[in-house]
Amino acid sequence: MNDNLKYATKLFGSASFSFLKINIIGQLLICFLSIATLLIFLFQSADGPGAPGHTVAIAIIITLFFERPVGFTLIALSLFVTPFILLSFGNKYIISKTINKLLSDKGETLLFPIIDKVFSKIKSNQPDLLKKGTDSTKLKLKLIQEIRDSKDNKWLKKIIIYGFKKVNLDDVDFTDEKVSFTDIIKDKTITGLKNVSQPSRNFFWIILGLQIIILILIIFQVI
Repeated sequence: MNDNLKYATKLFGSASFSFLKINIIGQLLICFLSIATLLIFLFQSADGPGAPGHTVAIAIIITLFFERPVGFTLIALSLFVTPFILLSFGNKYIISKTINKLLSDKGETLLFPIIDKVFSKIKSNQPDLLKKGTDSTKLKLKLIQEIRDSKDNKWLKKIIIYGFKKVNLDDVDFTDEKVSFTDIIKDKTITGLKNVSQPSRNFFWIILGLQIIILILIIFQVI
């Protein structure tokens, strides 16, 4: 158990560091490129020293938009939308990377005890959920909630929930007393996690490449 705990701590510590590294480096690069692009855009659009210094900010924005609508729109998107896109894809990348690493090492050893414990609790407190006529959707939601409420490692819980959301229980015959629901859930959860695609950092290079292209197009006033 101590070895499993040490492994989990090391794995998810590495995942957290990778997440921060991708976002810190990525967000700084995106911020630098976006601000540089904006400053160049404003310099090109300025009318010189005689520019209306007392013009209302909204009026300036409207003027810039009508002068170069495509460039203005792309800059606005890069400033306010791109950081959230990077954060979203970065989070998915870390989850995929962690899942693949965990399953290739000792995934079942760490994940199955949590599932067993949750099922045991449901059997004790709400046995009707596992009897004839069970609503699979209700059972699925209850399992997810119990996993969230458990005191296990938060990363392991996230991974189980991530895989369990991909589980389809509609084909399970809850009227068959010989069926082991725990084993079915385990198998389906692991299968769902194994179907997660291999992690790739291509999203980062695509976002960075698009930012550089926007910068170049603005510099040469193509947009």
